[in-house]
Amino acid sequence: MKMVNPEWTLLPEKGADLPVDFKDPGKFQIAGLFRQTWVVDGVSRSVLTYAAEGLHYNCPCLIIAPPSHLEIVEFLQTGEFIKLAERNQILLVILETLNGAWDFSGKDADFMNSVYKNVQAREYYVVMQDCIYAAGFGDGASIAQQAVMKMTSEWSGLVTYGNFNDYVMLNAGNVSDSEAGSQEEELFISSKKCQLPVWMLFEHEGKIEKQVISYWKQENKSQAEPLYDKTGTEIFLPQNIKKTSKINEDLIAQTRITRNQRIDFWNIEKLEYVWQYIGAARRHRGYGNKLLRYYRNPMQNGATYHTIEVDGITREWYEYVPDAVASGNDEVPLVVAFHGRGGNGETFFDITDMSTVAEERNFIAVFPTADFYQIRQDGLRSVRVWNGNYEGKQIDSEKFVRTMIEDIKGRHRVDNTRIFACGQSSGGYMASYCALAASDLFTAVSPWSGFSLPGGKGPFSYHKKHYFQDGHVPFCMLIGSEDNLFDTSVIWPFPETDTEVTSFLKFLIEEYNLSKDPGVYNCNPITYYVWENAKGTPMVKIGIVDHMPHANYAEESRIAYDEFFSKFSRNEQGELLYMGRIAE
Repeated sequence: MKMVNPEWTLLPEKGADLPVDFKDPGKFQIAGLFRQTWVVDGVSRSVLTYAAEGLHYNCPCLIIAPPSHLEIVEFLQTGEFIKLAERNQILLVILETLNGAWDFSGKDADFMNSVYKNVQAREYYVVMQDCIYAAGFGDGASIAQQAVMKMTSEWSGLVTYGNFNDYVMLNAGNVSDSEAGSQEEELFISSKKCQLPVWMLFEHEGKIEKQVISYWKQENKSQAEPLYDKTGTEIFLPQNIKKTSKINEDLIAQTRITRNQRIDFWNIEKLEYVWQYIGAARRHRGYGNKLLRYYRNPMQNGATYHTIEVDGITREWYEYVPDAVASGNDEVPLVVAFHGRGGNGETFFDITDMSTVAEERNFIAVFPTADFYQIRQDGLRSVRVWNGNYEGKQIDSEKFVRTMIEDIKGRHRVDNTRIFACGQSSGGYMASYCALAASDLFTAVSPWSGFSLPGGKGPFSYHKKHYFQDGHVPFCMLIGSEDNLFDTSVIWPFPETDTEVTSFLKFLIEEYNLSKDPGVYNCNPITYYVWENAKGTPMVKIGIVDHMPHANYAEESRIAYDEFFSKFSRNEQGELLYMGRIAE
């Protein structure tokens, strides 16, 4: 077979050299096949990365350990991986060996796990955070198994083509050194054993293969008897036993085994058939672990996609309107959900599950995508963030939000007295910002691991001169106890030295003239602190979520709406109401 190399792309010296397309800010600024090199354990290691033309940020990423006997370009072409990436909008990252052979001592497994971390560094692109998949082919199958066994909770799925060697079970009882948890900016590594969608394809089943199968069946709590698909693949479903709700995590990890599989050629039909299963799962952060659920595509789950141009930038959002709302005549609440830094409206639709709350509570939920900014001095300039900037010029997110809401109100019956905002990290900052800068529009807000402190410094500062010009807006904040961006070790009684969190709480308490001592209660895993005004209205509420990093999880959407938003509204005079009574 004559090889035709894909187009090679030369990376610029730094990500800042890549301009942003204002008409399509979420599009990858690079396309083609390019080499990236990182230092791992003091050794320079390389990967080849393939970005399909038209790929957009927050795409899934597949990290591959290929057969050591094949050149990577030959492997890509022979296996039709280019087609897989283009059809399914996947970023491919292929590991390169040292000296043409894999090291099965654990070093190359660690290399694969380090690539996982580097891919999330946002140097030249942005992948869907925590949603990265592993694959191994030929003798690379054992490398992929070793890597994933050691850092299971970080991967969203695993597929291996090929028989295993005697070293494949090296990490069956091991986890990464970061088991206790490590966090740098938004990157969080917990490295715990947990369920994982796995598909293993090999030519024959020997003793080693039986051990690996047994390992994954145990980790995935598989049922004793398998099912079979049309190809004869053996499918072990997870046991139908679960002690907690499915809101945040569901038992979806199947263990799939395909025997008598030729492993020297991987055509697009076989690859896509496997990807349809492996790529359906997503990791989301929560308390105690990274949670696993099937991905909920907005368009396939009833949302509509909208764009509008504001200040020369094409802005976008996903809009969810329940059928009962669309066909009814009642004015309904509107909830705006702001994603965190580097995310977008599509992924936040999936992470929050706010659309399912909207469906069950009859309100409209919208998921806008943020502006962009330069992540570091020489870094990528198109990382999504609220109230961003470009080439030193500030971008006004509030203007976009107001324009978007006016557009929605022109098409749907929105109750102007019940417009709410929530969001995580940069989105929490934006929800808080809406309360301060747009109190004429928003009735209550629920920032998750983010807020806007007037007079503060850094990414969470409020930079406008005036705030609360049209009345006070109630706050319900949720922050993880292990959030590295905010010190939540002491919330009450207030410590002598203010933290960012306590400074913001003191600001609200003084501004709203609230009781000095909060009410305190626990609803596992959250401890709540509530400050009321003279009329007994809980104007400020903060919940500290046990064992959670810088993140939000799906149940926070229900907490925000059911326990907070639904209780607030405004009357015709614009006065704040709490459960129908004057609140202040």
